[in-house]
Amino acid sequence: MATCLQTLRSRVRPDTLKCLQRDFGSLAANRSNHGNNNNNNSNGEKRDKLEHLDFFFDVLNASATRRDAKQYLARFKPTIDKLKKPLVIHDAKEEKQQWQLHQSGVNLGQLYLPTQAAAATPTFSQHVEQEALVQRGAGEIHVALVCLRAPHLIDDETLDGIALTMAQLVRLEMQIVLVLNCEDEVVQKDESYKDVYRRQGGRIVAALEQHNNEGARYVDAALNVTSQEPMPASRPKVLGAVELGVPRLITEPLKRSAIPVIPAIAYDSTCKVQNVSVGGVMLALTRALSGLAAVSDPTDKLLEDTSVDRIIMLDPLGGLPTETRQDKAHVFVNLEQEYDMIRDEIQSCGKSSHHLDTLSLVRDCLALLPPASSALLISPEEAAISSHHSRKDPAIGITTRRQKNPLIHNLLTNKPLISSSLPAARLPTNEVVPSMSSESPTRSTLVKRGMPLMIVPDLRKTAWTPPTPGQPTIALDNHPDINFPRLVALIEDSFRRPLDAQHYLNRIKNRVAGVIIAGEYEGGAILTWEEPRTLATKSSGGNVEPGRLVPYLDKFAVLQRSQGSSGVADIVFQAMVRSCFPDGVCWRSRSNNPVNKWYFERSRGTWHLQDTQWTMFWTNSDLVADQERWEDYVSVCRNIEPSWADNKAKPD
Repeated sequence: MATCLQTLRSRVRPDTLKCLQRDFGSLAANRSNHGNNNNNNSNGEKRDKLEHLDFFFDVLNASATRRDAKQYLARFKPTIDKLKKPLVIHDAKEEKQQWQLHQSGVNLGQLYLPTQAAAATPTFSQHVEQEALVQRGAGEIHVALVCLRAPHLIDDETLDGIALTMAQLVRLEMQIVLVLNCEDEVVQKDESYKDVYRRQGGRIVAALEQHNNEGARYVDAALNVTSQEPMPASRPKVLGAVELGVPRLITEPLKRSAIPVIPAIAYDSTCKVQNVSVGGVMLALTRALSGLAAVSDPTDKLLEDTSVDRIIMLDPLGGLPTETRQDKAHVFVNLEQEYDMIRDEIQSCGKSSHHLDTLSLVRDCLALLPPASSALLISPEEAAISSHHSRKDPAIGITTRRQKNPLIHNLLTNKPLISSSLPAARLPTNEVVPSMSSESPTRSTLVKRGMPLMIVPDLRKTAWTPPTPGQPTIALDNHPDINFPRLVALIEDSFRRPLDAQHYLNRIKNRVAGVIIAGEYEGGAILTWEEPRTLATKSSGGNVEPGRLVPYLDKFAVLQRSQGSSGVADIVFQAMVRSCFPDGVCWRSRSNNPVNKWYFERSRGTWHLQDTQWTMFWTNSDLVADQERWEDYVSVCRNIEPSWADNKAKPD
């Protein structure tokens, strides 16, 4: 085991590992040890150790950055009552060694260090006392609301993998409420829906109890039907007709990290069982567990300590399909910007209406939750496969490398497994095992409520084309749709240096191609048409041939507080390369800019400009083959004049 963990350490970024091994190690070891103390069976202990190793593999293999780790730890803090001991920082070497041996029975070197627990670990405030950190959020239960559709299509091995993944999420302080959707099976079989749900519920509970130390519970009496009459027009759509009538049947298991399994059935005022829609159940639980529903019993305060952080849709069809990407799948959806477009695409392409129903349900659930919450649409196979050990093909004797677990990656980063702004050539292949359904599943889709995206000029009215000689372009400081002071503030916050606004306006006068603004000026891009100096000297009127103008990304900025898991950078970049300049755009960056790794992954090519501090990036597919165009691009990237108000050498 120690050897395996040493191998894992070598595959993770050192700065991230330092953060993860300190906090996840402390948390997971305490939870695992707590469970093992109640298990005297030697086989059970061996299984727990193997699953503990599996747990760490998936955590480390998620490859979260240090920023991701900080954001996760700032949100999911283990509480004192769960750790069963006070938070103490140990410094003595002997205490560290004794603690290591006590937890695992193996000297694990530096992996598990008894440092400060996750409750007091990284925040962005530098002078906050530990006691205050422990008190803030103490007792809060973070919940992932999981909907499992068509469990009868899931074989036992896949179900076991799903159960293991769910148990790992619980170890990472994300409690699970699992909703069963057996509508398809009820229709196919001559059997009462209550019997179908009870049979599948028992099967799922048995699988969960194999991996989750605190087990699982089948709960079929927690929901009530408030009315079978049509909802009045004045009642919001998201309120539905189902309510959580007995909260304690769900909150009590959650408090001890057990997993409640809830069928889509409810009881009316006469105590008669009713088959209700899964959408109604999901909305009712979202309202109740996020504190938005009225509690019938005023003494029941348990729901005040719960918050819904994730909606997870385990569906044989996987994520949302699309014809606009090479892998035929949406990997990220910004609802504020893309809902109408995706709805129209699904309807026009004749895709399953189930995809549209799922998207609609997710939108309604996220509308009730904070902006940081997200939803993941994923196939059971993709959710389970990365939880298994590496597989060996007996025919060729090759052991395949284990895949990252999308659910654990999403929990740590709140981002999709792959970036939505990556070019098609850099998309990894979809290695999901084919589903047992009639259609193959698509790659998982992360959905966020997101933010609106403003593009000026509006692409729905006019394309971004080179300006006619002698004609002015839009003026950033005199346009009704652009708040120039906020735009300047965004640039200065992102680059951490002051902009000489007047100099900048003079430089880009009559050159602006367009502006992209995400949300409330949380991110943005300014794009220009630039004249190559390889051309003959032109008059101040700019009578250059439009075809020789170079599309140039002049400023790309994201507020520091919005960098990381918010997805702002992906939203802006994707709009630029897929909508505004689908035929290609270039930009430059200082060679020591830490953002260059992100640029390298999203560009079609790069070139270090000799005798300069700049690296040129481009998204054109055939730039190198066109000598004249190449020289124009190099000329522009060499000669752009900076407009910063200071003289410090910072990344552009």
